[in-house]
Amino acid sequence: MSLLEDARKRINEVDKEIARLFEKRMQAVEDVARYKQEHALPVLDQSREQEVLDRNVNYIENEKYKDSYLSMMKDMMRISRNYQQSLLHKEVVGYQGVEGAFSSIAAKHLFPHYKKRSYTSFEDVIKAVISGEIAYGVLPVENSYSGEVGEVIDLLMKYEQVYIQQIYDLKISQNLLGIKGAKLEDIQQVYSKDQAISQSKQFLEGRGYELISYPNTAMAAEYVARMQDKTKAAIGAKENAELYGLEVLVENINTSMQNTTRFIVVGRELTMEGNEFSVIFSVPHKAGTLVSAMNIIARQGFNMESILSRAMKDKPWEYYFYAAIDGELKEKKAQKMLKELQNVCESVRVAGTYKKEGK
Repeated sequence: MSLLEDARKRINEVDKEIARLFEKRMQAVEDVARYKQEHALPVLDQSREQEVLDRNVNYIENEKYKDSYLSMMKDMMRISRNYQQSLLHKEVVGYQGVEGAFSSIAAKHLFPHYKKRSYTSFEDVIKAVISGEIAYGVLPVENSYSGEVGEVIDLLMKYEQVYIQQIYDLKISQNLLGIKGAKLEDIQQVYSKDQAISQSKQFLEGRGYELISYPNTAMAAEYVARMQDKTKAAIGAKENAELYGLEVLVENINTSMQNTTRFIVVGRELTMEGNEFSVIFSVPHKAGTLVSAMNIIARQGFNMESILSRAMKDKPWEYYFYAAIDGELKEKKAQKMLKELQNVCESVRVAGTYKKEGK
């Protein structure tokens, strides 16, 4: 047996022992998580973690291994925290914005019995899913009138640790909301998310309102309620009026009566069940490469329901593509298609698979 073979054999034996010890450690972590849940304690205890690091590093006798050991222990603690988070927050779903925002309404429809948690940004929602702080995130991905929510598509490209597990179409009814006693002729400023303003363009045109963009519709409604100024109004759902004590001045002001926002549910696992899946890919900046990729998809008998292009932030004038494809990811031809795409694309990843109603 060569020196290399002998070393590898010893590593394999040690790895088996590490695996057994890892299982024992994670079983203890489960007990810690239960205790923290019962006593309402936070998952992260920095002083405890530092104490463990300071103590455990002294178990290493060879000085040259200490830095590597500390790095491994920090990774182990991160894994432990994430696992505790996942145990403690199995039935928690997150969304961007405040209560009453359309993302909040979608989350209530999708997960009526789950606890809801709001976040400031779409990225915060995705990070919370990755860390295990929440089980799922509900994010808007496209509106039938104003188009895709580009920021969310970009985040799916950036964070490969999350996958689309479900889609949900929410019929959007925009309404003009004012404080109690306000009349339509009193309004001078209108506050809402830019997409909501765009969706209500036909109603707003020619009225002389000052249109002021807000992070989301519910925050705009909350601001108008707080200011108690008859000249200010918000565009949002009727639920916002109920939530913040406002009156509906005009119902259904959105230009299109078919106004619908598609939401995605993201989680940490790629499921294989569904009749549609999404793929994110980029191609070399050469003539014909995009056509080659699309031909591969067609040649395997798949139809693209949609394809969106997004600029690559670190590569001027280059783009990546998000495609929703009819079919089942678990089919052999789907796996063959992905392999063929890898031959012509710079990057390919499945963003998720899900059930689409009506197919």
